[in-house]
Amino acid sequence: MHDRRGALQEYLLRTQPRTVDRGRMTIVERELVGVVRAGVAGAVVEFGCYRGGMTAWLRAVLDSVGADPPVHAYDSFRGLPAPGRHDSAYLAEGEFAASVGEVVTLHERFGLRRPHVHAGWFAHTVPEQLPARIAFAYLDGDRYESTLLCLRACLPRLAPGAVLVFDDYADPASPPDRAVAQPKAPGVMKACEEVFGTPLAVSVVSADPTWTLGVYRHAIPPTVSTAAVTSETVR
Repeated sequence: MHDRRGALQEYLLRTQPRTVDRGRMTIVERELVGVVRAGVAGAVVEFGCYRGGMTAWLRAVLDSVGADPPVHAYDSFRGLPAPGRHDSAYLAEGEFAASVGEVVTLHERFGLRRPHVHAGWFAHTVPEQLPARIAFAYLDGDRYESTLLCLRACLPRLAPGAVLVFDDYADPASPPDRAVAQPKAPGVMKACEEVFGTPLAVSVVSADPTWTLGVYRHAIPPTVSTAAVTSETVR
């Protein structure tokens, strides 16, 4: 099992370096294993799965500790929507287009159980197709509206002790006492601060000096606005 996980890790580092790196995988593994060992019940979900690299890593980590929750992966497979007013133009519309077949093929290559893949813009899939209870979520929507929609949809379904991990959360060059938004995807932190009302709800974590993630650990459900996001082009 560990040999398969190691082989997957090395393969992803070679073939999907833009979205999967050793630092991300280290943090995701640590947080996901912590959720499993704490006995948090619920599904594992990923928003913005692209070619399925992190999706496969989630499944491999679960398998390595003998855990069997379902993994749900959401993506438009048409690439990113156009940036909104809270987003950077660094990532272009249509970037990160992929196919469901790539996700499935990757899992088959490493003998991993297939995830439940939900293809379509987030606005068309997430509100109606989320599992009833979520133990862990990896949010990699890159855009403000994408993150906002997924976060608002997730929070009422989080099990006590659940963890949310946000890719593209903070600038690695931020001062130690004050996180600054990742300039390539500033909408991610903006959405989190809008929902939680404070930057203190999300911890900035890093296992690599070139990249940081945000981590939210769910205890008492916060009071949040669940107003619908109406954009039809949310990935």
